[in-house]
Amino acid sequence: MKACDPSLGGVLFLFLMPVAASEPLPPSVTSLINSSIDPCDDFYHYSCGAWLATHEMPVSKAVIEYSFTQAQNATDTVLEQAFAKNSSSLTGKLYASCMNMDARNAIGAQPLQEGVQSILNASNKRDLFHVAGRLARTGADFITNFAPDPSLSNASHNILWITHADLTLDDEYYRNPKVLEHVGTNMSHYASTILQLTGFYLNKTSEYENYGDVVLNVEKQLIELQLYAQLDPSNSSAYYLFTFEKAAEKYPLVFGAYAEGMRLLEDGPALTKDTLVALQSLAYLEKAEEFVSLISLDALKVYVAFIYIDSLAPYLSAPFIDARFQFFRQAMLGVEIPLPLERKCAAAVVKLLPVHAGAEYVAHREDMKEMGERFIAMLDEILDAMNSSIRTLEWLDETTRNSALSKLGTLEVMYVQPDAVQLEKEAKCLAQLDNTAYFANVNLIHSAQYVALTLDIEASVDRSDWGMSAASANAYYSPRKNQIVFPAGLMQRPFFELDGRAAQLFGSLGTVAGHEISHGFDNSGSKFDAKGNYNVWWTNMTATAFETRSQCLVDEYNQFSVEAEGGVKLVPVNGKKTLGENIADNGGLRVAFNAYKKHEVSHRSGQNSCDISIDDQLFFLSFAQTWCGKVREKTAVNSFLTNVHAGSEVRVNGAVMNSAAFAEVFRCPAGAPMNPVNKCVLW
Repeated sequence: MKACDPSLGGVLFLFLMPVAASEPLPPSVTSLINSSIDPCDDFYHYSCGAWLATHEMPVSKAVIEYSFTQAQNATDTVLEQAFAKNSSSLTGKLYASCMNMDARNAIGAQPLQEGVQSILNASNKRDLFHVAGRLARTGADFITNFAPDPSLSNASHNILWITHADLTLDDEYYRNPKVLEHVGTNMSHYASTILQLTGFYLNKTSEYENYGDVVLNVEKQLIELQLYAQLDPSNSSAYYLFTFEKAAEKYPLVFGAYAEGMRLLEDGPALTKDTLVALQSLAYLEKAEEFVSLISLDALKVYVAFIYIDSLAPYLSAPFIDARFQFFRQAMLGVEIPLPLERKCAAAVVKLLPVHAGAEYVAHREDMKEMGERFIAMLDEILDAMNSSIRTLEWLDETTRNSALSKLGTLEVMYVQPDAVQLEKEAKCLAQLDNTAYFANVNLIHSAQYVALTLDIEASVDRSDWGMSAASANAYYSPRKNQIVFPAGLMQRPFFELDGRAAQLFGSLGTVAGHEISHGFDNSGSKFDAKGNYNVWWTNMTATAFETRSQCLVDEYNQFSVEAEGGVKLVPVNGKKTLGENIADNGGLRVAFNAYKKHEVSHRSGQNSCDISIDDQLFFLSFAQTWCGKVREKTAVNSFLTNVHAGSEVRVNGAVMNSAAFAEVFRCPAGAPMNPVNKCVLW
């Protein structure tokens, strides 16, 4: 089947306006183009060249993107004004208390003193882990992490999962000695600084003069435990089930004392000592238990204190905020100055009260109803295009094809904002928020979140619960729910204009939608079935074909380079690490284009699906310009180490290289850089 001739079934064509085939490219698109570059040589720099040449990196930013930055800035402006105006609402109170730096500076580190002192007073490791468990209710994780999540075999039911806690740096930093040599020095300085700001002090005879080095060394050892667990041949199961009581006996410190300090059995209404809990890795927990039994009590106190302080530092006084900026933004990402307080406080409100912030944002968007209607109409067409693709792909056998169609057919779509019931769920226990007491407000919110966590253990999965705020210019796919989520923040310029042409809508927001749909069938999403259960639903033959085609993408993307601002090429792209996103980018572009062409045939009398028009070029330009962006060199390195997404140039050129439709629309000769003879195609 030709890419320009999709055979789709009946679809809903409401709300998308037909335009004349001869209409020229809009100025908003042409103004970004560098026409001196051949699109068949480098489509990204052709599409974005003028924008790249005329946009400087703001001193407070690590990354700027034509689309996402523009949309998020517009969203943040709405939120800042709404929060400031409505000081009696939950979001308004939290925002006002965040903005009150005089009050925050006046109390300094005082809110942490009780917690820090309890760490210092611990007389043995069991007492210390008991304290750590109590402090974990504020949002910090110490060595292990406890959270409700669906069982792998039953995606409709939450169980308690025990996994390793995240470290301060991504594990890739610890695996790269040259990078860690520089970053580690900055991290050690940061850790020492915030510990000193709280007055943390062991005793005069302590062997540790530099607490920051202690923190760094502990994390170096913890990453070794994680790596050991990944390589351990006995660690073959997806997870292990133990009763709560058995796990506490087997791991008395990192599980038993820690869970006791959290009061999980007392506070979790459905938890008993006989409840089964899921352990992600026996090897990690065994090594972690051994590690904490051998390390000195003083070293553990330093580390627990650091994790506790670091988790709450964003909500404290200026010295803590400055220390965090100097490490996480300046040293790690190369940012020159902090964001304005208004922007930071708006972001904090969205993070802490995501449902309320999203609802307030939607309430200020008068165009939201029509935007939502047009979006869902387009999405129906893209879903139908994906259905057609699955039905006609030659590398799928019938058994796997039917399973894939079943999964696509049960895909749940959430858009604009969550159900109103989530507002009530988020508001529980928060009536006492105060306009002047930021840290106390944050404590109340963390306490409410902990209560919600305990209620979710051994409970049915709440399918109406979102993983991000409606005020986010982003989207995601959940493999455990087989659900795609498109927040209101994404439904605005430049992604989406009510008077925009179909080619722009499908090329920009449509490819994002296709991307998220494709995640259900990438190297990770393909491991979960239509119900979200961890299940092998591929035949061996199809699985082998999938691996072969995936390896084609890995090899192709390995040839790209990570690029920083100014075109500086740093290191090769990791095609294996970015595979899932690359599959989604390629699949999203293909199904969105097929959906767009079918839409055009329906709306333009006499047009054949293989006719090539200016709007076909507009589709691909809209896709590419979605990703126009600049990134600082330090940020590019950080992204290479920590991010599963490739850079903007790679995402654009990698996807169009594998599109026969793109080569046809731009008349690229065979063998041109953007039209290789061998293309990697999955979905």
